[in-house]
Amino acid sequence: MASAELRRLWKLHLIDVAIYEIRARAASLDPGKKILAEIEALKKTLEDKGGRAKTLSAELQDLELQQKSADDKIAKIDKELYSGKVVNPREVENYEKELESLRKNRGSHDERILELWELVPPAKAEAEKIEKALEAKRAELAEHQKKAVALKNQLESSFKQRMAERPAAAKEVDANLLAKYEAIRKKLDGVGMAEVIKRSQCGACGTLLPERTLQACLDDKVVTCESCHRILYYTEGVI
Repeated sequence: MASAELRRLWKLHLIDVAIYEIRARAASLDPGKKILAEIEALKKTLEDKGGRAKTLSAELQDLELQQKSADDKIAKIDKELYSGKVVNPREVENYEKELESLRKNRGSHDERILELWELVPPAKAEAEKIEKALEAKRAELAEHQKKAVALKNQLESSFKQRMAERPAAAKEVDANLLAKYEAIRKKLDGVGMAEVIKRSQCGACGTLLPERTLQACLDDKVVTCESCHRILYYTEGVI
């Protein structure tokens, strides 16, 4: 069984380990980087696919307006020709030439309009599908960030609690031992102690401890691991 002094130091060590772990978890909090990257990729895809759908739709609308305008002109010319008011041969010839030109253009537009009728619906459907995926990702990001904020608040609360506990725990430790522990902790990323595991190994670095070190632990002496230099904590109950 470890000495009372080492048990008091171990109590402080457990607080420090908790503080270290809280800081590590806080540092690794993810604001949703992966989801944000997916959102940006979807936005780019939507820009491409949505732009294509808009371009095709605009072209179809423009051609349909042109067709309506041509139909109106054809109907107007037909009305003029068959009204009996146009009798001049040259004027009739000009009207007929205009009709021929309008019908020819209309025919070429018809082909493209039929093609666009086939292209526009799937292009719009594809853009709408991406918009829905983008909307879902944004909702996922909002939920992820909500949980991240909740975890951050929880970690901050735990951190304040542990930091409040530390002064009293440190005060219980012998000043010389505390100074040694703090010096080690400063050098080794905030972890100044290690538990002896399997009654023969350093719990921090896994080094197999020599017999003299184990015996010193049993004699309640302050011993450090020869490999990682942390203060060793040994109890008979460790398995």
